[in-house]
Amino acid sequence: MKSKFSADTPLKCLNRMAEAILKRNEIRFRDEIQYFWNKGWKIYEIPDPEDTDSLKYALKACIAERMKELWNMPPKNRSEILPVWCNQVSGYPPGFSVIEESYRKYFRSDDASPVFEKRNIFAPKDFMFFV
Repeated sequence: MKSKFSADTPLKCLNRMAEAILKRNEIRFRDEIQYFWNKGWKIYEIPDPEDTDSLKYALKACIAERMKELWNMPPKNRSEILPVWCNQVSGYPPGFSVIEESYRKYFRSDDASPVFEKRNIFAPKDFMFFV
């Protein structure tokens, strides 16, 4: 029996990450991040998803950019670069949050992640820091 991940790619994994955020499935999201890391994929290898859904497209660009930040920080200290397509993804209309709305009250505006904020998506500054 073949694994559902046997023909997996960085883009398929990124798609699953975005879907996990949209479904508020934090465990699945964390699992996908770890899976991406453990596969040893390079972030620049993620091809342009060319997503027609502007929220999903913005989320995918934010996730890739945040992974690049985290992968390049100690103790990982990789030399990751961002795929070119990420810089071409515009913002989403303000209002979407990667965390439950009921938790947003605990965050000030200066607690927001600049990576997500530039695309009008709220994420805490330390979002994905578990990587």
